[in-house]
Amino acid sequence: MIQKFSYHTHTNFSDGRNSLEEMLEQAVKLGFEEIGISDHFIVHKGFPQSPSLNLLQDYHAPHIYRVDFEKAVKDFKAHYEHIHTVANKYPLKIYVGAEVDYFDYDGWKEGFEYFKSECRPDYCLSGNHFLFLPDGRIIDPRDLSLAGSIEEQKKVVSNHYKMLCKAIASGLFDFIAHIDYMRRVEKNLNEDFRQDKENVVECLAKHNIPTELSTKGLRKENPDYYPAVWLADLLIEKNIPIVISDDAHQISELGSQFDKAESYLQSRNYTNRWKL
Repeated sequence: MIQKFSYHTHTNFSDGRNSLEEMLEQAVKLGFEEIGISDHFIVHKGFPQSPSLNLLQDYHAPHIYRVDFEKAVKDFKAHYEHIHTVANKYPLKIYVGAEVDYFDYDGWKEGFEYFKSECRPDYCLSGNHFLFLPDGRIIDPRDLSLAGSIEEQKKVVSNHYKMLCKAIASGLFDFIAHIDYMRRVEKNLNEDFRQDKENVVECLAKHNIPTELSTKGLRKENPDYYPAVWLADLLIEKNIPIVISDDAHQISELGSQFDKAESYLQSRNYTNRWKL
């Protein structure tokens, strides 16, 4: 049986290419029983000082990089109200959520708790997309060379996995997304950060936090799930709850290759599945 829902989806409220209504119509066509809309919640006070600012501003959705929790809350309140308004037009359960980049600077957690208390999302997943220089400045992974030598770059990437463990241990999130997302830059360092990734899995097991098996990686140049199969096998070995995700940013990606993900889990006789 193929999973008939996705909780990791994006609309053009953040960096998706389709409207909420178009995503919901596609979910109905696919026979989904429910869907979660998890547009990006990214608030960091240091974006204006980022050496990657020009790169981020060139992105097709630069509005998702926020520096102010008040503005983010206002925007998400309106977004959630829109979702609730149209929800009764579609024959499926619709959840309001957010994909959150976790940060640990003073005041971030309080700002995020303010968001949750004001907007009351049904769920939040954490998906970290950024790296940090030793002085604390935030950078896009494509700017990793700003860290200096290869050894310094490796330290910056390793620190990303430590940040993931902090997000897991925080207890703020319902599940964790694409735990080996940074493999996009690791190939340039001739390093697989295996121990760092195993530490993330241990942290998931310790805190009993679910994670995703995302088919997004199957759409990349070197196809593999997020996380890669060797790491997904370790999740299974540790009996960590898994939810299949598509990380859909457009209607063609919704439910994409869920059949392959199901086949993989069935081949491991794995039944510890998570859902809302």
